Amino acid sequence: MLPKMETPERKLPIDQIFKFVAIGDVAVGKSCLLMQFTDQKFRPGLDSTIGVESSSRIVTIGDDTPTKLEIRDMTGQEAFRRHSRSFYLGAAAAILVYDVTRRETFDHVGSWLKEAKELAPANLTVILVGNKCDLLPQERAVSYEEGRGFAEEHGLVFMEASAKTNHNVEEVFFTAARIVSQKLEDGVIDESAKFGGMKLPLRRDETLEERNWWWWWLCCS
Repeated sequence: MLPKMETPERKLPIDQIFKFVAIGDVAVGKSCLLMQFTDQKFRPGLDSTIGVESSSRIVTIGDDTPTKLEIRDMTGQEAFRRHSRSFYLGAAAAILVYDVTRRETFDHVGSWLKEAKELAPANLTVILVGNKCDLLPQERAVSYEEGRGFAEEHGLVFMEASAKTNHNVEEVFFTAARIVSQKLEDGVIDESAKFGGMKLPLRRDETLEERNWWWWWLCCS
């Protein structure tokens, strides 16, 4: 069963924060996927990310545990990737995106995966996403079978999605959240993943939102 989104009327305190990172080449649609998931909007011609951007959404997982999904989106431009280590700090899942109409973006998936496994915490959950699947078959440069084959070979979850039509966008992020939650329950990943990678206990008067702000400053300022 997929995690449920918190309704605007339910102002619940956040019990945990999962940090996700969106990675992949320039202009594969990472920012559009995030906007569709967090704001239920699609904006064609959205400018490419410069540096790092952040967005979030609150969902409830399992036994109605309010969970904030804090999603960081880093530009695919090589000049900004020197800060990759701090970008991956505390990440529980990576959304690895390529454009099904641009072959080179799929060819680079392997190098993005290598970087993520080297710099992110152990047992990172990776969802491989072939974006723009709404386009006509003759516009495709990468088949569904190729994407699925790469994912199976490397032990990843695979989906095709469309930020434009909202096809599978919810499923991408909810599936990642569900897998991370299960890994925590099974003790497969560090308990700090419940709090965006934070290992130190909170001060008595400190909220998760306040602590998460410090991690944002450390990672992205």
